[in-house]
Amino acid sequence: MTYDFKQFIDRENTRAAKFVFREKLFGRSDVLPLWVADMDFSSVPELQEALIERAKHNIYGYTMYDDEILNAVTNWLKERHDYDVDSELLSFSPGVIPSLHALVQIFTEENDQIVIQPPVYPPFFSVVKAHNRELVENPLINENGHYKMDFDHLEETFKNGAKAFILCSPHNPVGRVWTKGELQTLADLCVKYDVYLFSDEIHADIIFNGHKHLAVATLNEQIAEKTFTLMAPSKTFNIAGLQASYVISPNKELKEKVDQQLMRQGFSMLNTFAYTALEAVYKHGADWLDALIEQLEENKQLIDQKLEESNAPITSVQTEGTYLVWLDFSKTGLDHDEIKRKLNDEAKVGLNDGKSFGEQGEQFMRINIASPPSTIEEGIDRIIKAFE
Repeated sequence: MTYDFKQFIDRENTRAAKFVFREKLFGRSDVLPLWVADMDFSSVPELQEALIERAKHNIYGYTMYDDEILNAVTNWLKERHDYDVDSELLSFSPGVIPSLHALVQIFTEENDQIVIQPPVYPPFFSVVKAHNRELVENPLINENGHYKMDFDHLEETFKNGAKAFILCSPHNPVGRVWTKGELQTLADLCVKYDVYLFSDEIHADIIFNGHKHLAVATLNEQIAEKTFTLMAPSKTFNIAGLQASYVISPNKELKEKVDQQLMRQGFSMLNTFAYTALEAVYKHGADWLDALIEQLEENKQLIDQKLEESNAPITSVQTEGTYLVWLDFSKTGLDHDEIKRKLNDEAKVGLNDGKSFGEQGEQFMRINIASPPSTIEEGIDRIIKAFE
């Protein structure tokens, strides 16, 4: 089957967040929205068929998962990532962030130190602070557009008593797909200093050519005992609005604690369509995903080519995975607020504010490239025109 990722699909008047919040975020409603992390692509065809078939029943009562759903998840992880997961260690949740809140509450105490690596997904900051934990930053090092971990500094934070570390793998927004060597060094430190590892791997399926995602829990038994892996089909298949994710716990005893906390938060089950969607995309979405990645790589190449051929002092970092690209405006000579003003009022393109990812995001912006190439071309052309 062939899939059309070049077709423009009008999402106006569908209550899509990226359109509804334009005026609130950018001060005007006519910006081209390339910010919130969902796609402008139609999802897996078999998903639509499965949802319609389920809707024909027209009863939407409390719904539970069964072995078919569990097998769909574990088979996907085994085939796509060589990650052999015991289905009895899966806990379902409407999202990775609710799951992170649960893990922080279960496995750390008030005033405990939790380490994150900015610039990073903004909810990582709030998931620590909301529960009166001490946020400790281990900033990534930017070497000419390629980011790496600062392991010497990370070890110092662990020596100082950190109880948990939140990993973003692949990394949002800098697009790194961490290598086995990098993950092994991180894992060894977590084991050495007895630090829990909460690994957000929601973008694990969207990996560019020449790179491979490795679930950190697969490295060895020692790190597996300390790692909670958070995954979802939501980014992969553009079903974030259906709210389906899961946590993979190290063992049944810790899994029971996760389930109890999720129940306290009111997340003891998913909605009816979430289960249907999760099963459908994992069973039928592999070819669709391969085609999607090809289009995303083409979109990234388009951005790079346009920037290189222009006189705009803007660069994009080396992207290895995800559909989120980190744009560097530091050579424009403008301060952050002026960069935002030019994007909003001259380019009329809505991007994610780099500073929302931490102070390391000053003079950076995040662009979502999961749109037809015509939309991406229009967006980057507008940006170049405003900054040339």
